[in-house]
Amino acid sequence: MGDFKMSISLPLDKDGFLRRECPLCCREFKLLLEEKELGDLAQKGIDSFLLEEKETENDSDDSDDQQKEYICPYCGQASSDNSWWTKEQLAYINIFAKNIMARIVNDHLVRPLKRKFSSSSSGLVSMRFKGEEMEEQEPWISPETDDMDIFELPCCQRKMKIEDSWKGKVYCFFCGFPF
Repeated sequence: MGDFKMSISLPLDKDGFLRRECPLCCREFKLLLEEKELGDLAQKGIDSFLLEEKETENDSDDSDDQQKEYICPYCGQASSDNSWWTKEQLAYINIFAKNIMARIVNDHLVRPLKRKFSSSSSGLVSMRFKGEEMEEQEPWISPETDDMDIFELPCCQRKMKIEDSWKGKVYCFFCGFPF
């Protein structure tokens, strides 16, 4: 069937920051990402629901497909690049993935079977297909709120937002440098 690409947009705050969540300490923060990074991130989210992880003997090879690791601004722990979704973002992306699967099943299985077996046959054997098409859901995600304080990352020339009340050490999400 080939590759399937779909556009998905995630809500940003008024300053263009995207909310993320540490998979370890579960604290939320926001990142200012470039447009290409946002598009790649959304596609990776959909792909993670649609594709099985391929475990091969060459997993240790240095390839472009290897996942990067990033650092939590709060706890300083590293995790793979596809681990930083909030629960609401995961639910939202999951609906997109289910809708893609529903379209594929409907277009390539249910509708062709209905067409093939809908007319009555005048032969000895007659077959009918009464399958129902899979329903699609309307994806919805809450608008992004304007909370948190901007934190400049001079090490990587980037910006992120952290909780207003955070008084502990802050780590750069991109390189892990502590501030």
